[in-house]
Amino acid sequence: MVGKLTPDDIATASTLPAIMGMSRYKTPNDALRDAIAAMEGRKRDTWTGNEATRWGDRLEPVIITEAARRLELRQLKLEFPEAFFHKELKLACSLDGTAVGVGTLTTDVERGIYCMNAPSIDITGTGIIESKLTSAAPEDVPPPYRGPIQLQAQMMCTGLRWGIIATFYRGIELRLFVYQADPVMQARIADAVNDFERRKPNYDWFPPVSTEDAAKTYDRVDDGAPPIDLSSVDDGEFALADLVEARAAKAAAEARIEEAQATLMEIMGSHEKAKGLVGNKLYEVAWPQRHYKAQPEKVTPAKPARTERSKTLSVKEID
Repeated sequence: MVGKLTPDDIATASTLPAIMGMSRYKTPNDALRDAIAAMEGRKRDTWTGNEATRWGDRLEPVIITEAARRLELRQLKLEFPEAFFHKELKLACSLDGTAVGVGTLTTDVERGIYCMNAPSIDITGTGIIESKLTSAAPEDVPPPYRGPIQLQAQMMCTGLRWGIIATFYRGIELRLFVYQADPVMQARIADAVNDFERRKPNYDWFPPVSTEDAAKTYDRVDDGAPPIDLSSVDDGEFALADLVEARAAKAAAEARIEEAQATLMEIMGSHEKAKGLVGNKLYEVAWPQRHYKAQPEKVTPAKPARTERSKTLSVKEID
């Protein structure tokens, strides 16, 4: 098992799910910030893995070897000292394994073989084997972030025409998801890579996917910048009106909740539970008594000074 081979300042097969907005773990802006930091000689991503990823590394040769045995593949290769680079795009990948096949595969659920993007797939010649270890329940279709996008990008970088995502579920079941090269998905990948490269030089961020993403992306305030006239920005005043109205509705709803709870508490008195109909549905209301153990006094450790962008907006009416 060799270390990381792909560069940090360009799109890679493993970062594409984040770049394309399909990752559970990173946003497109996270991927863009990491690439810009690497491009400028700064290191952002200090995550070195956890026990799950370490087990994934240790079991990788076992998973790949079993996949090759099950599919009767030959010339299994598990070591690749260098990354693979696309001939035209700023895109790189590393590989877990390759092997040589002969013939055509069709779905065989009993053997854990699933042909994903064609009824039958020709595996003649060299193909890619990508290893995955997950605690998720076995599935018939792997999510985009667990291999499918990565595998298509690996095919683009290597010129190979078929590949397998060998996924070991919960340490008890291996499923082999077989793909052929997908021109439609590969065109989407090419567009995403080109867009990613276009954004890097000018810090052209992706639209934030959440307030947390926005706070991390625009993490510094320009003290000299004038206020923005929202009427001059597409959807600016619409978003402001939506926020003001939504907060007013939330406040009204919270006031109704408080009043209704207080009324029910008065009715229940010292009773722990109550029942009642709302429409044709029966509801149970519980007002439990909680017990807390004594705890020693805690001293909050000192924290260094830092600057962070707020994750919420302050809105007030002005004359």
